[in-house]
Amino acid sequence: MLSVICHRPERPQVVRIKDLMHIERFFVPGLAHASYLVASESEAVVIDPERNVDGYLAYLGQHKLALKGIFLTHPHADFVAGHAELSSRSGAPVLVSKKAPATFDHHDLNEGDRFCVGSLEVEAIATPGHSPDSICLCLFENGRPVALFSGDTLFAGDVGRPDLRDREMDSRELATMLYDSLFNKLLKLPPAVRVYPAHGAGSLCGRQISAAPFTTIGQEAATNWALQFKEQRQFVEAMVANLPDRPLYFSRSVTINLAGAPALSERPAAARLEVAEFSAKRQQGATILDLRPSALFGDAHVAGSLNIGIASPSFYWWLNTRQRQRELDSSWHVLDLMR
Repeated sequence: MLSVICHRPERPQVVRIKDLMHIERFFVPGLAHASYLVASESEAVVIDPERNVDGYLAYLGQHKLALKGIFLTHPHADFVAGHAELSSRSGAPVLVSKKAPATFDHHDLNEGDRFCVGSLEVEAIATPGHSPDSICLCLFENGRPVALFSGDTLFAGDVGRPDLRDREMDSRELATMLYDSLFNKLLKLPPAVRVYPAHGAGSLCGRQISAAPFTTIGQEAATNWALQFKEQRQFVEAMVANLPDRPLYFSRSVTINLAGAPALSERPAAARLEVAEFSAKRQQGATILDLRPSALFGDAHVAGSLNIGIASPSFYWWLNTRQRQRELDSSWHVLDLMR
């Protein structure tokens, strides 16, 4: 059992560079996904890691930080997360809501549990609504709340949609829970608390998410369109109306994240094809996917190739929908024309 209650001996108040709180944001443009590394006193935690965990490990090594914990705000639907691999390679535990039916090695988080990282404390807040097992993480410095890692519950300019887990729970019920999480929990925090969401503009986990990298509780209370529906019934109706289509792979991603994805670092690297090999694959009917921006594709491209830029949200939608139909094997090749 992991103890998440912080106990510290008295110590002198000496100000050093490593005592300062630091929040590092990692952003994946195509998915509009944001993850965070929070550091204090040579210790760190990672929140909602992306699939490729090399960047976190490089940052930890460069700054001589010990990874103490890996938090998931919920089992994500729009991408496969890297929590299992990061835990395996670092030895740090994964922490997730006790309501999440996770089957990978993890520690359950209850409402109010606190986890120490250097001189900081991270408190779990149960915020169901976007999913039945969503949590937010409130960061305390000197006993004062200073930041909120809001996952997909609260975005800059938007809130999480309540229909992505409707196979488990009715979307109206989830929207009702989202109302309680927002109005009776998150909006009770001080207005100056900074909010760091898990997504930016372009994500399908909301409807009109801002591109701002962070916001504040006060800013969202005043300007977020969803938070202007103060009455619960009106809020619920607004949350279940005019929802955008969701990609077919979303439910599959939740299943993978609950089990913990295989290590990306152990996947075979993409093979570079010689001209003769490429021609043979083309004759066999292989799909040729050009990952470059559309402007470069328009200048010149292989006849019969498809262009879905790797930085476009459409790339992940297309790739994961196709992957759902059949696992990638030697009969399907991606032509890397990035160089």
